[in-house]
Amino acid sequence: MRKILSALVLILGLAVVPAAHASPITYNLTLTSFGGLIGGNVAGGTGSITLDDTPGSGFDFFSQPGVSGNRITSLSFNIGGDIFTLADTTSLTWATFFNGALAGLHYDGSLTSGKVDNDFDTISLFYAYNDDLTNKNSVGTISANVASATAPEPSALLLFGSGALGLVGFASRKFAA
Repeated sequence: MRKILSALVLILGLAVVPAAHASPITYNLTLTSFGGLIGGNVAGGTGSITLDDTPGSGFDFFSQPGVSGNRITSLSFNIGGDIFTLADTTSLTWATFFNGALAGLHYDGSLTSGKVDNDFDTISLFYAYNDDLTNKNSVGTISANVASATAPEPSALLLFGSGALGLVGFASRKFAA
């Protein structure tokens, strides 16, 4: 009877475990100008990019629009006093990752106000920024670091906990006999 009750509790516990879901991850972006004549007259900028899932090992591609599990959900950066978001994009925005690290980013955009024509392009981890109206420009590198670490999913914790309880119960019966 005790075995049946234990099995029922385990089955019930597994039945109420919620389905696994993707873990969004955000990277902080830092744009650093080369400075001087080559780097332009803007020091650089900052921003962030959020993905709907954590990049895996090997090569991984995320885009906006994209398929679930490989989608850029948010992108925002400030350079030269101008703020750009995904809403300002004029073409496909994409990011590539290699072993979880940002390897490339592409964004073309202009401000939605129409007052300024801004282009921001990246190849690998270099960027070029040009504001045609104010003649602000910058060329440099992009670096990225994880802004928010992912926490274990509740379903994974529940599964681990129920397994640990089962092992404790099994061990206590073995030593009691």
